[in-house]
Amino acid sequence: MRIDVRDLELKPLRYAAALSQEELDFDPRDIQIKGKVGINLLVERSGFDVRVRGTLRAEAELTCSRCLEPAIFPIASDFDQLYESNALHPLSGEIALQEKDTDIGFFSGDTIEINDIIREQILLALPMKPICRADCKGLCPHCGKNLNAEACGCETLLSDPRLAELSKIRNRIRS
Repeated sequence: MRIDVRDLELKPLRYAAALSQEELDFDPRDIQIKGKVGINLLVERSGFDVRVRGTLRAEAELTCSRCLEPAIFPIASDFDQLYESNALHPLSGEIALQEKDTDIGFFSGDTIEINDIIREQILLALPMKPICRADCKGLCPHCGKNLNAEACGCETLLSDPRLAELSKIRNRIRS
């Protein structure tokens, strides 16, 4: 989705759209978006700067980090991004990044690619370790069964062979 900066000279613009996973260029192996990503944007110009404020809503299917089962996670994000034209900043040679540059996006020509900020906001809203539910028991570390679906018969207190000698000493003290 592109915004033409020339359209902002008269008044701010509002956009509402529903973008698919393919339109946002997400690899299905990385993230699975369920349905469409709903976005609402207010785009306004102030001098040479363009401010894009918006909200997005979506659902993503991720793999639970405990039991490895797929789970749906809602995504809701509000964002506010300031853009400056590259015409104001000559791009020759190496340029040192300054603190203020980390909060600003840059665009070339007369258009701003909005899909980049939408993709970034989705990735920032995802949990680092997705868990299908708070009481997820995960997988048995020995047989690999999903403990949410069935119990396994594995011994829960397996001893570390490196501590076998200490166990012998403990048992002698107890007797």
